[in-house]
Amino acid sequence: MQKTYSELLDSAVAAARAAGQILREGWGKPHALEFKGATNLVTEVDRAAEAVIIERLARATPDFDILAEESGAHTRGSAFRWAIDPVDGTTNYAHHFPYFGVSIGLAENGVPVVGVVYDPILDQLFTATRGGGAFLNGEKISCGHAQNVGASIVATGLIYETWESDRGLAEIIQMIKKARSLRINGSAALDLANVACGRLDAYCDTGLFEWDIAAGRLLVTEAGGTFQQYGDRARTDLTYCIASNAHIHAELEQLLISAND
Repeated sequence: MQKTYSELLDSAVAAARAAGQILREGWGKPHALEFKGATNLVTEVDRAAEAVIIERLARATPDFDILAEESGAHTRGSAFRWAIDPVDGTTNYAHHFPYFGVSIGLAENGVPVVGVVYDPILDQLFTATRGGGAFLNGEKISCGHAQNVGASIVATGLIYETWESDRGLAEIIQMIKKARSLRINGSAALDLANVACGRLDAYCDTGLFEWDIAAGRLLVTEAGGTFQQYGDRARTDLTYCIASNAHIHAELEQLLISAND
């Protein structure tokens, strides 16, 4: 019998908490750093956390596909695919900056149906299921109510190849000029979760992969917000993403997309 979204969420939560325990145990300690690019870090904690997530999800849903940041695709030909980021915000983690989280999302035929973002330092568990709403530690959450960009706190990020590319910088300048305040926090998953609970009014970024957004996008839409990608959806990392409280979405599109067409 096929599991319900609620049952699948329980499996994702258990995996996220197990990974979060590994992150807490390694927190504040020196780590063996590897580089996947000039600035893209990975640590032994990323790999250990990913391994425990995959082990738990594979046991709970043995027929499902898995896409994990560090180990890539584990394909079984299923309509369901887990997308895993064991430490979203590895650079923060490695530098002992407490803004990072575990992200686990599930899509059915490409449609997000389950999302979990877990902040193990503050023990904040963000969860969502398709049609079931979004929650923080079991309490229902919703996006904020800012009516324009000038009244909004907006988050963004910097692509890993910023040293070699100007991609995304023009949009950042636009947001600096228009938003009440701009944040670059270093964790897409947590930023999306914070849009979902109204702490941020929008998160706008490029250079994101499926594992970065798989959980957070569902949190935002189930909390009453809007999430859209602009560009070639076959290359998620090349699209521009806007997640917002919905009220300011059209203004952000005009500011960041239409102005650059």
